[in-house]
Amino acid sequence: MDWSQYSIPAMRLETRFGDRVVPAFCDRPKNIWAMVAEAAARNPDGEALVCGISRMTWREIARQSAQIAAGFGKLGLVSGDRVAVLLGNRIEFVLTMFAVAHAGLVTVLLSTRQQKPEIAYVLTDCGAKLLIHEAALSGRLPEAADVPDLMHRIAVGDEGASPFETLADNAPARAPADVGEEDTAMILYTSGTTGRPKGAMLAHCNVIHSAMIFEACLQLTSADRSIAAVPLAHVTGVVANVMSMVRRHVDHRRGIQGRGIPGDRRARADHLHGDGAGDV
Repeated sequence: MDWSQYSIPAMRLETRFGDRVVPAFCDRPKNIWAMVAEAAARNPDGEALVCGISRMTWREIARQSAQIAAGFGKLGLVSGDRVAVLLGNRIEFVLTMFAVAHAGLVTVLLSTRQQKPEIAYVLTDCGAKLLIHEAALSGRLPEAADVPDLMHRIAVGDEGASPFETLADNAPARAPADVGEEDTAMILYTSGTTGRPKGAMLAHCNVIHSAMIFEACLQLTSADRSIAAVPLAHVTGVVANVMSMVRRHVDHRRGIQGRGIPGDRRARADHLHGDGAGDV
């Protein structure tokens, strides 16, 4: 793709995932929670999320996500554990994703259209320890014997107090988990039209770069709003709506720099991109 028509943040070629040379933003958060924390520090009282009559600022988003992360710790979850999410488009979806990132866990996204056999397969395949689900979908959940790794189920309801609220009834977790760029952030399953669904793993850097490209190409600012017209559990919902909420406003300029490539990998980068000033 020719990116020359877009003013995008400065990029350079880097070695990622072993021996792959890929374009990467020079100025970028280390992980998803770092991106959230940066937004909260930059614009704490700015409106971050609107859902029906509910509105939340970035300060509230960061605080409640850290409180939920503390709740994950009380459940015995440790870095790398899978948290499956079976929720529609609602505030709890966003808070769960950010809390998972804070705790160094992995979000596994489920579709609210999936039925019991599909849900059971995904939960077993990924080894989910916790399922956060719509209370209205309880009838679709598999029996405990069919998902032996699943230790906890937490419902989110629309009326009265729901078990989900106990997760947020904690002091905020003191410090986020130490998560690297290449660590898995989330798993999305394919439709499985030609066989069993397959889990596609997205690293933190995959999500962050996708969101930054989306923001730059649409020239989004803090005054703009993203409307979730698709399910948030879909990859476009995650990147285009949830992650692009986090406006970064770094300096934009065109081109790519051939820096950060060791030894013969730099030679390959020069071969692919000339003097390092060409289009990505």
